[in-house]
Amino acid sequence: MSFETITTDELIRIADAGLGFTLRATSKPMEDLIRIANAAKNKGAKITFTELSSLSDHDLKRIHIASEGNILFEQ
Repeated sequence: MSFETITTDELIRIADAGLGFTLRATSKPMEDLIRIANAAKNKGAKITFTELSSLSDHDLKRIHIASEGNILFEQ
């Protein structure tokens, strides 16, 4: 299943259910990644973001803070 084609709102509902998934960071705007990260924090969902080359160090820190460690980064 490709999660890149699923809407951000649907991904947030998946994370709110406590389910994990892998998502290419390049497939969503930064603010959507933050929203997904925040949803992961709420239910402890473990989500992996890949293809991080377009994100700055500041962006990665924002995601980490929003997720409280529930987002994994994979290059």
